[in-house]
Amino acid sequence: MNTLKIYPKKIREAYEANILNSGINKTPERYHNLVLRWAIIITLISSTIFYFTNISIFYSFIILFFLGFFFYFKTSLKANSRIKKMEESFPDVISLMASNLRSGTTIDKAFLLSARKEFYPLNEEILKAGREITTGKDISEAMLNMAKRINSEKITKTIRVIISGLKTGGNMSDLLEQTSRNMKEKEF
Repeated sequence: MNTLKIYPKKIREAYEANILNSGINKTPERYHNLVLRWAIIITLISSTIFYFTNISIFYSFIILFFLGFFFYFKTSLKANSRIKKMEESFPDVISLMASNLRSGTTIDKAFLLSARKEFYPLNEEILKAGREITTGKDISEAMLNMAKRINSEKITKTIRVIISGLKTGGNMSDLLEQTSRNMKEKEF
């Protein structure tokens, strides 16, 4: 049962995006069902305790309300932290990609070779895009899908610049190196 449907559409979409961006390996529906189940169990236990200690049961509903907000903000903060890590390491990935291109590799191979453990969690997204490329998807389409999954405006704009450079031709290594330098300067 999809309990996410109880929320208004705008809140539900934001919550689903936060769950996906936070790196949780469950679907948004399964994660929310798990969280809701635990919140209800905690509320029932607190209601029982409040009932036997002659405290108003109304407080247990307040606990349920705050637990819901706690998990929503926890996933939101985790997602924002993960996106920030990706944005910080993206200029280094682009720079490494430019170096790989200068050494004579193809653009798709250079992209895949730029996935290193020190760029975690961005390396996971690069590997997902790499799987899409190896299964026959166009590199620009795979990179746009990666940008959608990451949900970062900086990374999306940079990927659009890279894709326009791919379409127009030219020296991709110089374009990537300059883009990396500009991103580092803006961050500094």
